[in-house]
Amino acid sequence: MTDQSDPQLSRRKLRDRSIALLLAGIVLLMPPVVGISLIDGKIGGVPVPLLYVFIVWAMLIAGAAALARPLRDSDKTTAAAGPSDAER
Repeated sequence: MTDQSDPQLSRRKLRDRSIALLLAGIVLLMPPVVGISLIDGKIGGVPVPLLYVFIVWAMLIAGAAALARPLRDSDKTTAAAGPSDAER
């Protein structure tokens, strides 16, 4: 591959990871999947289904935070490089 396509490839990989994170969040928070955690127990005084939802939510926020900076940096580098031949 050439040097020109490597930043584009890494940007596409980052975008694909962000889409995968979104889809994982949708699947993990769907009622049938959340229904798996319907246990009549408490952990630390917190019901298990509520704990499951907040743990998934916190993991999605952490994943989004981990992807935010590289996505922002890749947008800055592509904007500084100017429009590509495909955009013209």
